[in-house]
Amino acid sequence: MVAVRENGAWSTASALPGSATSFVRGQVSVDDDGSGTAVYTGTANDGVGRLYGSRTAWPALAVSSSSVPGTTPLKNTTASSTAWAPTWQYTRPASAWSLTLTDPAGRTVRTLTGTPDDGLKAEPHWNGRTTSGAYAPNGPLTWTLHATQDGAAPAVRLASGTVTVTGGAAVAHDFGGASATPDGTGDLLTLDSAGALSFMLGKASTGTFSGKVAGSGWATSVRAVPLGDLNGDRCNDVLVRLGSGAVRLYKPGCNAPLKPTTPYTTLSTSSGWNQYDVLTSPGDVTRDGRPDLIARNATTGAVYLYKGTGTLSARVKLQDNWKSYKKIVGAGDLNGDGIGDLLVQDKANNLYRFYGRGTGYFSPGVLDANWGGTYNAVVGVGDLNGDGNADIIARDTGGNLYRHNGNGNGTLAARTLISKGWSAYKALS
Repeated sequence: MVAVRENGAWSTASALPGSATSFVRGQVSVDDDGSGTAVYTGTANDGVGRLYGSRTAWPALAVSSSSVPGTTPLKNTTASSTAWAPTWQYTRPASAWSLTLTDPAGRTVRTLTGTPDDGLKAEPHWNGRTTSGAYAPNGPLTWTLHATQDGAAPAVRLASGTVTVTGGAAVAHDFGGASATPDGTGDLLTLDSAGALSFMLGKASTGTFSGKVAGSGWATSVRAVPLGDLNGDRCNDVLVRLGSGAVRLYKPGCNAPLKPTTPYTTLSTSSGWNQYDVLTSPGDVTRDGRPDLIARNATTGAVYLYKGTGTLSARVKLQDNWKSYKKIVGAGDLNGDGIGDLLVQDKANNLYRFYGRGTGYFSPGVLDANWGGTYNAVVGVGDLNGDGNADIIARDTGGNLYRHNGNGNGTLAARTLISKGWSAYKALS
């Protein structure tokens, strides 16, 4: 005999071909993975002890249909809003489901769970927030659906795919994209000899730059530092030091050019900031969710932290004398712990990785010998190749532009040539 369970109820049993219905008992066994077998046995009444039986496969739980929006727009949403509402229809009843969203590096952004009302459908409602309640980061996330079949113990994976977050939290060095909002890929800020500051837009599918957002009218003496979202509007900001030494925090907005007329906040009107020959942002080194700034005094070699607080707080000295280093680069989060790191190169071309501790200070440097002796510019550019790890861009004296992929464990991959003819740019940042 065989019976089928649909919508939580068993149908009336019917005879299998060749079975003896007068003395057949039906039993159903479901395995741990959700598959099952219906077994039917009987004892003959003719004294011979004949066994009658049939066996049929129990269909495994699967998705029969789905409706999954490809984007999650978070602009103008609140924590009580539903920003993404996919649905999945099952082939068999399930007792529970779970949906996990992960970033390109595999880190969990949010997990949702639920129990189907009718046993045959998962209908999550996501507000676009992470587990901690913050906005999810811009760019693609991977979703994975698991469900537990009625009568089975473990959950099984049913489906996976991607959804793109827009209007969410700004990620490192991401100022724009092909659409009207940042795309979660790192961009490079350049200054040319005509006084144009341009965001070279990263293209994750190739790990290169494609297109730009340019703002003209700048003096070629300015120093521009991509800083991150300092004021909390979910668009990254740029620190600009003028030739006079005055410092301004510009807020260009998402996917907008950086111009002298762009809204800004004046941080200093004196010439005092001209003392620094290094201005760079490694990201958040104090674990408060805001980007921070590192500066080095050209004369003494002293290194200072300016903590991001919506503006910049008073400086705190981190090191007394780093004059022996020719490059100090805010590299972003190289080792995947959520804290910004530094790359530091000495005059013998030894490269050191200084990992942020989360207190504003850095751990002792890890040595990578004989690195990048021909580079005249090294920049932390955020995630350029779409794997969720911070990458590095370097230009050599011949104007060749290279990408060093971050491996997510602090180390850098061998360089990949991505473009030529970049000597015309006065500065990369």
